Amino acid sequence: MVCLDSDFLIALLRLDRAARAKLETLVRDGTDLTTTPINACELFWGAYSSTRPAETVLNVKGLLSRLRILEFDESAAEVYGRIFVQMKKQGASLADMDALIAAIALSHNEPLLTGNKKLFGRVPGLVVDGW
Repeated sequence: MVCLDSDFLIALLRLDRAARAKLETLVRDGTDLTTTPINACELFWGAYSSTRPAETVLNVKGLLSRLRILEFDESAAEVYGRIFVQMKKQGASLADMDALIAAIALSHNEPLLTGNKKLFGRVPGLVVDGW
C-alpha cells in the first residue's frame, strides 16, 4: 500500500512522464493505491480553479475512482494532535493540510508518495517515498 500525495496526483493529471512511470511500477507490483480526503479536496480545489473546470473535475473524479480514499477517523485525529505538538516542540512546523495528510497516512500505517520528501520527512514516524 502507498498513499499518494496531491503533488503526485497532479503530476499524473498533467501526464508527467516520471509520475506515470512510477505509477506503472506500482501497478505492476500490485501495490494498493490510496489517498486521503485532504488530497481529494486539494485536487477538487485545483480543478474548480482551472480554466476548464468541467473537464478537469471529470479527470479528477476519474483518477480518484481508481484509488481507495483513507478515512479520517479518531485515530487519525489523535495522530494529528501528537505530530503537530511533537513538531512544534522540535521547532518545526507543518501546514494544517499537510499535517492532516501525514496523520491520515500514519494512522493507516502507509508510506506517503510525494515530491515533498523534505517537508514530510520531518514528520516523526512517517515513511516518505518520492518519484
